[in-house]
Amino acid sequence: MKSVSTVPKNVAPFTIGGWPVDALSQGTMRLLRKIADQDGSTIEEVMVTAMEEFAVRRNAEKELETKIIRFPKR
Repeated sequence: MKSVSTVPKNVAPFTIGGWPVDALSQGTMRLLRKIADQDGSTIEEVMVTAMEEFAVRRNAEKELETKIIRFPKR
């Protein structure tokens, strides 16, 4: 079966620093710009920092699951 794509093959998605941002809303892009302006950084740096923080938080949550002791129910 052939996959149906809504984007022609000759169209490249919009990226910032290699990050595809074509699916982000205009409001999200404005928020990223506002955060970047407050920090004196670029949108790309904000996106990298956010992804790093997400990965650290996700790993901490995953480790926490292994530390929970499950007691049998009576």
